[in-house]
Amino acid sequence: MDPQKLVLLIDGYNVIAPVAAPGRGCDPRWLERERALLLKRLRECLPDSLLPLTCVVFDAANPPPDASELHVWFGVNVRFAINYPEADDLIEELILSCSTPKKLTVVSSDRRIQAAAKRRSSFVFESITWFDQLLAGDMQLAPEVLAKLERERQGQGREGKSLDVPSLSPEEVDQWLSEFEF
Repeated sequence: MDPQKLVLLIDGYNVIAPVAAPGRGCDPRWLERERALLLKRLRECLPDSLLPLTCVVFDAANPPPDASELHVWFGVNVRFAINYPEADDLIEELILSCSTPKKLTVVSSDRRIQAAAKRRSSFVFESITWFDQLLAGDMQLAPEVLAKLERERQGQGREGKSLDVPSLSPEEVDQWLSEFEF
């Protein structure tokens, strides 16, 4: 994952905390299950083209047994703040290293993270509000990123020009069909 090309940066436990199931203390694997559920939902709700440009950061207090600092789950980049005092430190570093901060959307309810993102003119959304809207089909991202995704969805390139092959006339279709003996 190239942090300079990040488009969506999510404070993972900040999203999980308000939605984690009650009675989670009884299940020693509850945190692992909640992380997996969050990543699964992101995979289901985000467009494929956005997944490699997305990073979810978790504190390293209870990482999975095989966790490295960076790996990919369901196509989403996942970072555990293994070499950082807390996830906020890693998130701030990622915000600072982003080469296009005006295209960066930061999802966190943490005031420290929000302030760091706003200093770089990144877009900031409260965790639970952003996640609820995502699940409802209303993805909130930087306007330029949303516009690009809409162009991709409509089959258009960067300048808004169609990427589709030009349509063929009926005569040209007949010519190609006869060429391939259909």
